[in-house]
Amino acid sequence: MIVNTKYGKIQGKNEYSCVVFKGIPYAKAPVGERRFNRPEPVDKWEGIFDATKWGNKCIQREQEKGSFYQKEFYDNQEFSADSGDDCLNLNIYLPKDIEQKIEKGMKLPVGIYVHGGAFMGGAGSNLPFVPTKLVEEDVLIVTINYRLGVFGFLAHPLLMDISGQCSCGNYGLWDQLAAFKWVKENIESFGGDSENITLFGQSAGAMSLQIHALSDEAEGLYHKMILQSGGGYRNPLSSFKTGAEGKEYGEWLFDIICEKKGLPRDDEKAIAEYLLNGDSKEILEMSLEVVGRSFREGKGFAFVPVIDDVLLEKDGNELMAEGKFRKTPYILGANKNDITMENAKDFSALANPMEKANVDYAALANGVCADSYVYYFKHELPGDGAGAFHSAELWYVFGSLDYSWRKEYFKAQDYELSEKIVKYWTNFMKTGDPNFQGQQAWEKCTVDNPFVMEFD
Repeated sequence: MIVNTKYGKIQGKNEYSCVVFKGIPYAKAPVGERRFNRPEPVDKWEGIFDATKWGNKCIQREQEKGSFYQKEFYDNQEFSADSGDDCLNLNIYLPKDIEQKIEKGMKLPVGIYVHGGAFMGGAGSNLPFVPTKLVEEDVLIVTINYRLGVFGFLAHPLLMDISGQCSCGNYGLWDQLAAFKWVKENIESFGGDSENITLFGQSAGAMSLQIHALSDEAEGLYHKMILQSGGGYRNPLSSFKTGAEGKEYGEWLFDIICEKKGLPRDDEKAIAEYLLNGDSKEILEMSLEVVGRSFREGKGFAFVPVIDDVLLEKDGNELMAEGKFRKTPYILGANKNDITMENAKDFSALANPMEKANVDYAALANGVCADSYVYYFKHELPGDGAGAFHSAELWYVFGSLDYSWRKEYFKAQDYELSEKIVKYWTNFMKTGDPNFQGQQAWEKCTVDNPFVMEFD
C-alpha cells in the first residue's frame, strides 16, 4: 500500500495481519546543531519512502542479557531496532482491509502510544507493542521513537546559548509533540480521524503524557488520554525536576567531559562544540556516570523532564491542584506489584501509592467534567513469581500474548482477560467511554464513588 502524505509518498507492507508502515521520519535527524534543540519538521522527499523496516531507536545502553526486562520484552530480534542519532520516526498499523474502508469514506479512531523505559531506554518497535488485536477493533495505532536520556533531557543554560531558544531540556517531550503534530497532519491519508486521537502510554510514557495534559503546547493535538502506571496526582514516580537541578546534572556531565576529553573546564565554547559534534556513544557512557552518581546521592534519575517555564510552567502537581489540566476523558491505572509495592503487605488498590494517585487525579478530573475511569491490574502472570509487575498489563492491552516467552504458560483466562481489556481500551478510543455490552459496567471514579475496575 502506498500513501501520499504532506511530505511525500510512503510504502508499507502487510505484516502481523495489519498494513504496517515502519520508521516514518516525523522530524529532521537531531544531529550537529540540532542535537540539543527542539525538533524541526522533516523536509519533503522525492519518490516513494520505503517504510518496511524499523527506524533507529535513540542511542541507549542495551538491556543486560538475562535480566528480567531483557527476557520479558527484548529477547526477540525481530523487534529489535538499531540505535542511532537519526531516531525521530514512527510506525503506523492499519487494518488489513483499510483500503476498502477508505473507499467507503470511513475515518477510524487513532491511538498514539508513547513507550516507557525510565526516560532512558525503549523503542516503539519493541515487544509487546504488536497492536494487531487493537487494530482489529478498527482503530489505527501509532508507536513512536523519541530522544532519551542525556539526548532527550539534558537541561543546562549553556544549551540555550547553543539553540537560541528561551528554554532548555525536555527535548524528548518536544519530539513527542512533533510526532503528535505529524499524525494530526497526515493520519487522514491513512484512513484515520484527525479529530479522534487518543494518547496512551506506560511508565515514562504515561509521565510524559501527564505533562502534555498540563501544557498549552499540546492543545488540539489529541482528544483522550490513557495513563498506565505513570500518571496521577502526586504519583510517587513523577518528580518534576527544577531548572536548578537540571543545571547541576549538566555541571556534573561537563566535569566528566572535560576530564576525559582534556578540555578546559572554563571553555564553554569547547564544551558546546563537543556536545554538538562529539561521538554520541561516548556522550551516552559519560552521562551514565552522572546517573550513577545521582542514584548514589539519593536523587533518582538525572535526565528526566524539568520545569522549563515553557512546556511545563511549574510543578505539575500544583497545576493539577489548580485544575490546569486538559479537560478530556481519561483512563488511569496501576498494577498490584508495581514499582512502589516491593515490600508491601497490603496489595489492595488504595494501599498502592501509584493507584491512589490515579484515584485522586480522577476525582479532580471528574469534578470538572472530564470523564475519568480507573483500573487496577491484579492478574499475576504465569511462568514465574513476578506477579502483576510493572509493565505486566502491556501484553494484555496490546493483545500480544502469543509473542511472549510466557506463551506456553498462558491459559484461556489470560486470553479472555486480554480480549476484555482490548475491547475496553478501543471503545474508549472510539467514544471516550470504555463500556461495552455484556461486561461489567466501568463506572467513573469520583469523590463520592471512587470506583476502580479490577482486572484479575
